[in-house]
Amino acid sequence: MPVLSRSAVSGVRVARLVAAVASCGFAFGGFVGIVNGDPAERPVATALLVALLALHLRNCVRWSQEPRPAGWPWTLAAQVVLTVAGMIWFADTWYGNSGFAAAAFLLLIRRRWLAWTCFGVVLAAQAASTLAEGFGPAESLYLAIGQAAFAGIVLYVVARLADMVTDLQRTRASLAEAAVARERAAFTKQLGERVAGSLEGIVAGGRKVLESGRSEDVRERLAASVDTARAALKETRSVAHGHRGERPSAAVADDLTTTGVTVLGVMTICLMIVPNEVRRIFRVDVPVLHEAIFWVALAAFLALFLRACVPGRPVKRAALMLFALGIPAVAPLLIFELDLWHPVYFLPGAGLVLLSGWMRWVAVAVLLGGVLALWNVQLGDSTVLSAVYEVVWISVRALVVYGLVNMGTLVVALKAARAELARTEVARERLRFAGDLHDLLGLRLSVVVLKSDLAFRLAGRDAERARTELSAAVDAARQALAELGTIVSGPGEMSVAQEVGTATAALSAAGVSVRSSVSVLELDSEADAALAAVLREGTANIVWHSSAVRAELVFEEKDGVAWLRLTNDGVSRDAVEPGIGLESLAGRMRAVGGELTSGIRGDRFVLEASVPLQPPLIGGDLDGVDPVAGVELHER
Repeated sequence: MPVLSRSAVSGVRVARLVAAVASCGFAFGGFVGIVNGDPAERPVATALLVALLALHLRNCVRWSQEPRPAGWPWTLAAQVVLTVAGMIWFADTWYGNSGFAAAAFLLLIRRRWLAWTCFGVVLAAQAASTLAEGFGPAESLYLAIGQAAFAGIVLYVVARLADMVTDLQRTRASLAEAAVARERAAFTKQLGERVAGSLEGIVAGGRKVLESGRSEDVRERLAASVDTARAALKETRSVAHGHRGERPSAAVADDLTTTGVTVLGVMTICLMIVPNEVRRIFRVDVPVLHEAIFWVALAAFLALFLRACVPGRPVKRAALMLFALGIPAVAPLLIFELDLWHPVYFLPGAGLVLLSGWMRWVAVAVLLGGVLALWNVQLGDSTVLSAVYEVVWISVRALVVYGLVNMGTLVVALKAARAELARTEVARERLRFAGDLHDLLGLRLSVVVLKSDLAFRLAGRDAERARTELSAAVDAARQALAELGTIVSGPGEMSVAQEVGTATAALSAAGVSVRSSVSVLELDSEADAALAAVLREGTANIVWHSSAVRAELVFEEKDGVAWLRLTNDGVSRDAVEPGIGLESLAGRMRAVGGELTSGIRGDRFVLEASVPLQPPLIGGDLDGVDPVAGVELHER
């Protein structure tokens, strides 16, 4: 399982805390309803509510990274049973508690259509329960939507946003792998179109020459084979350099849109504000002008609140936005009583979201104190329980809005981070592909060109040797074809022992006298492949970029370090800067804890690579992460 980053762990903890506090806040509201109900029903109703809250916290507010708890179908069934029992026995006070079951269906059932269907069934059952209790249709609809649906959506959103953070972190690697897979498919297509066809032409043409018995056909076909080999080498270099400099696309696969998070935020805020206010205005008679002011003020407040608090849309001038939001929240109180106009209750939540640092807490404290003072002055007769309920009611909604914005911002940041990770992986893959294409295939094609050219020059003087050289060229072309798949998928089982023969043959075909001293060393596969790539690139450089007559190849062990040294006497002092091949090889050597150096020493050019035979390992495996070779720890 991928390990969550520190920021993601912090974000998940905040989300879980918001979900837990919101759950307890809604349960407290249900408890207040029980206290205000029939005293004889309080013990049983309270026991049911506590059991329902405990089941909800276990099912839907989890501190682990597992998507669903063990045995969730049974605990969900228990939630449903408790919810139905409450609807039947305590219908006049139970309506908000139905939101726990509604949220549980959305969070635990994976088939979206079924989850939302069950959500709707809970709301319908809640409406039917209050209708049977004698509530009017409008009031029953409000209790189903403004209470049960709101609680269900809020609990779903705060829990699901935390899951989204975890999901985004978990899918970072898979998205990068998908982007790399698409890139490899493009590599395969390019190699097939630009290189593989040429290699197949070399093999087919060489076979025809070798099978032909007519000497007059040999030179013509050999000439065509040489041209094809040179074209293949040119295309290989072109593809390698093109991918090295090309900028990767920013488009990556994605399974979560910011729009989806925004829609959930808008839905939650609208359910939090609108049903309660609509219910209040419909329950009183007010003049037409006052009613018009009510609707205009509500629309203005809702629009500003959405702009300020919708997830993923930061506000630049936060203090000014809070002041603007306060106008439609407070001004209508000059006309309406507090029991009719409630938007002022949501100002602490806006302050929690919009401001930062010490100003945030000062503003929230002032706004909360002002709302409570206004409530006490206008409504009076406050008890300790009612005062606590008002504080909890306001605080829960403030915390919900804060959680929405905080999680929405984190989701956006994580989406950008994993998109950047995918771009980085694609860029790294392109560099690897360019390097491997240059390092691994370049030498094979160099051998093909050299052998084909030598066969062409020998065709008129030594037919038998010409056939031998051409046969070697065909074999090298076949090997190059076989290695195309390795280049696309990544380095295969290359080894220095295997590459020594190819390097010696290529240098000899180019007219370079080779002296070699090669020891058999025990290397891990990655280090062996890296050294083999160094040998390939060094050989290709001698063949194509020097006028060497003699070369020396040494592969030995000294003091626990494997040394590969390739020396030639054909150095040009005007062309000693490392190119694409040496740059990529230096990176490959560093990746295995080794080192690559190159330069002129006297009248010779020396390419030298070294890697420890037994690299030191830092750290154990207690955290599930494999030790890394050659890593040093430093204080920061």
